[in-house]
Amino acid sequence: LVPKLTRNFMKEGFMEKTGPKHTEGFKKRWFTMDDRRLMYFKDPLDAYARGEVFIGSKENSYTVLAGLPPSTQGNHWNHGITIVTPDRKFLFACETEAEQRDWIAAFQRVINRPMRPQEYAGFCLENSRNVLRQSD
Repeated sequence: LVPKLTRNFMKEGFMEKTGPKHTEGFKKRWFTMDDRRLMYFKDPLDAYARGEVFIGSKENSYTVLAGLPPSTQGNHWNHGITIVTPDRKFLFACETEAEQRDWIAAFQRVINRPMRPQEYAGFCLENSRNVLRQSD
């Protein structure tokens, strides 16, 4: 029962994030990275994620970059991260340079690893959600 109650995530901690239009202000959220799933919560003890981002592989055009686009505004923390997916860019900011390096390293490990056949189900589901969101 204990293994089912506790999880060891690849990485977890606070970052700031903005919405899909990059015009909203950044909000501080608690993030957990569970293999290819980056989930975010309003509070570390929340039972359910507010949202999640699927992290694919470089073969599927996923990349991680240090920093934010030059026009980005609204972040309080200065150490940005941009995750580029086939459909959009996700913008995050870390409080310290060390946290930024740790998150980038975690993202890079996942992106550099080829996707397994069972992971393509999550990839296809995420792409269909993006299509649905774009048509709303």
